[in-house]
Amino acid sequence: MSSKPNLKKAEISLINRVIDWILSLPRIIRIVIAIVFALCVTLALSPMIDMIYMESFFNPETVIVPSLVSAAFGLAMYVLGWRFLIGTVGEKPQARLFVLWYIALGLMAFAVVAILVVRGVTILNFVAN
Repeated sequence: MSSKPNLKKAEISLINRVIDWILSLPRIIRIVIAIVFALCVTLALSPMIDMIYMESFFNPETVIVPSLVSAAFGLAMYVLGWRFLIGTVGEKPQARLFVLWYIALGLMAFAVVAILVVRGVTILNFVAN
């Protein structure tokens, strides 16, 4: 029975080490990570938002709305990255579990974009199908 608490401590220790390693990266690298993840979220959500818009809400007067919605999600991802991953000048961001969630979400968005690029899915042919 004593091995379970040790396993929990080992898992928490590993998570803390990963978070500390991410936060110890140079500031410019953390900024690039936030930028790339924000772009990936925007690109990953764009075809889905366009499809929902075209099927349910299309109006010739509001064709810019899907782009704005996708950009808003990307901006939110960037702001969250700046707040929790980068911090202000001279500040070392606190080691929080959210940092790991942010990295996981960003990596999933990156994987979705990679899959979309490999499959050749773009806004133009996603809606047409």
